[in-house]
Amino acid sequence: MSHSTIAVPIAFSSEGDLVRANEAEPGRAYRCPGCGADLLLRRGEFRRPHFAHRGGDGCSPENSLHRAAKHRLVQVITEWKNDGGARPCVSRPCPSYGCDGGIVQDVPDDVTHAEQEVRLADGSVADVVLYRDEEQAAAIEILATHRVGPDKAARMPLPWVELRAEEVLERPYWWVAVQDGLQPFDCPACVKRGEARGEDLREIEGRALLVAERLDVQLPPSRPYRYVPHECWRCGEEMLAFPWPGGGVHSPDRPPRPIPSSVQHRVTEGAGDYWSNCCASCSAVQGDYHLARDNDDYMKVRELTDDGQRD
Repeated sequence: MSHSTIAVPIAFSSEGDLVRANEAEPGRAYRCPGCGADLLLRRGEFRRPHFAHRGGDGCSPENSLHRAAKHRLVQVITEWKNDGGARPCVSRPCPSYGCDGGIVQDVPDDVTHAEQEVRLADGSVADVVLYRDEEQAAAIEILATHRVGPDKAARMPLPWVELRAEEVLERPYWWVAVQDGLQPFDCPACVKRGEARGEDLREIEGRALLVAERLDVQLPPSRPYRYVPHECWRCGEEMLAFPWPGGGVHSPDRPPRPIPSSVQHRVTEGAGDYWSNCCASCSAVQGDYHLARDNDDYMKVRELTDDGQRD
């Protein structure tokens, strides 16, 4: 008899439990989570343990993982609500690009049960739905091969979260979101970082205000301009530099009005025409090179200004 070479990583035991191949016992009966067919346990000295269908190609390992993960999620909710099992939680990464923070939230206590393959109000079918009594509360999508696309995400009538099938089976009580349509949250790491950066900004601009008072410089009445103490690279005189969103990169675009008197339009060989901070005493251009090399405060405030524009 020919046997399939397609490896199935997990199977149902005769008791209905999910069993991984490396934990399975020879001689016992196992069924495929994907199609329900009988499986053979294969293992050996040089063979990684796996299950295989008895004949033909059977279903794909991805289909088996997908169905097994859905079953495991429903099982976890049932054990939690009915048998005193552990409450699952959702780990969500910070939505800000590059942030290593995030948040962990317990599944709400008012969730009563879960079901597989549930039709939603928009006609789509969710892999798993969490319920509050008879009310659909949230949808869970299982990622085996294809992520939830933007069109499906936009149509989803319930709060939703997408989980990787393998991770559900490895850590069934710790749901790591791949993406989600749950209620937005403030990332604690970003909040803390923002508070620290806000303190830095207030300290820098506090020193700039003292410079403005000594020099009798009129500050811009409102954002987007910031202001930073600076010393002219040519004459060494005290002055103010004004970062603004998109500025400081030899841009020919006119800055927002009202433009500070020391932010001027210049034309130089090589750089062309652009707007730049200039010294009020000697008119020297305080370009990117001098500001980035000599003034850490300027670069810090410019970064904060650009981040604020992206937010």
